[in-house]
Amino acid sequence: MNGENDIYRKLQQHLDSMPIGFPAAESGVDLRLLKTLFTAEQAEIALALDYRFRSAEEIIAYLPGSNLSATELEAKLDEMADQGNTFVKLQDGVKVYANIPLVVGMLELQVNRLSLDLLKDVEAYFQETFAGEFLRTPVRQMRVIPIEKSITAGPRIGTYDELRPLIDKAEGRIRIGECMCRKGMQMAGHTCEVTARKETCMAFRDFADLAGRSGWGRPISKEEAIEIAAKNENDGLMLQPSNEQEAQFICSCCGDCCGILRLAKAFPRPAEFVATNYYAQVKVDLCNGCGACLERCQMDAIRLENNIATINRDRCIGCGLCVTACAVEAMELMKKQKEQVPPKDMEALYETIMTHKKASLIGPQQ
Repeated sequence: MNGENDIYRKLQQHLDSMPIGFPAAESGVDLRLLKTLFTAEQAEIALALDYRFRSAEEIIAYLPGSNLSATELEAKLDEMADQGNTFVKLQDGVKVYANIPLVVGMLELQVNRLSLDLLKDVEAYFQETFAGEFLRTPVRQMRVIPIEKSITAGPRIGTYDELRPLIDKAEGRIRIGECMCRKGMQMAGHTCEVTARKETCMAFRDFADLAGRSGWGRPISKEEAIEIAAKNENDGLMLQPSNEQEAQFICSCCGDCCGILRLAKAFPRPAEFVATNYYAQVKVDLCNGCGACLERCQMDAIRLENNIATINRDRCIGCGLCVTACAVEAMELMKKQKEQVPPKDMEALYETIMTHKKASLIGPQQ
């Protein structure tokens, strides 16, 4: 390891210590991705950042060999945020900065700079090592919530599992933009089997502000957000917000294009890898065996047996799409016995993930 690779290897190791890591890849694709996302100077600065937010004044202390002033450093950090490789937000009127995960984070903010080479490297990195890192965290970065129409007649649920309260909490800071996964698949020559619409994913609050800096999406009102979400549900897209009570984004996903869902779908028990509080159940006496739910399910969790729909609980992730597909109301969502309450916000989510990560590194206490 020498020369320019030195700084990128250090950055890879540093990012791998974050809540959502950045594991090394024998093929070298990890370094290629970092060289695409960061200049060498930016890599040096990123080494001084953490998943916790700090001001430029505070970050200076972690750059002992730098001649930059806090003002000069802030300008460079803003440049990095504009490129989508660093998170910036206002905290008590002061700009604060932090490292951002590859997914969901840096990669999504490259949607206007996607290239086939970048997509090829991302696919290779996921297959070689990153997929395991993303899926193995005991607390998931994302979760699945029921689509709105599937719960109108069901039991009362937590506001963190409802679409409208999540939109309300965004307090008007909402952006709609292209789905990175769907755009990438289209660039590679694949046509989505679920929807032809491009603008389906939403960013809220601090993530919306960051997305605007990097040129992702456009601002929309709360009313527009609800209208677009309804169209997403009608098309057959499932809702995946960040795993927080005050969500930073809601992705509207399909098992055809979404990198995360395709990963989960490849396993025999996708439900083990998805945070969700619901599962679908068949009212056998009402089912007429029409098969509409099979076509709607993104996880291949449903099949017909003796002309009656049956659900594989190991594959069902409680999205509710089958409920809205059933004309005879033979499908319903059931709440899991043990409810998962998401962390309050992004900081709490990362702290929770990091606590579990440190515990797994230490191992069981003797």
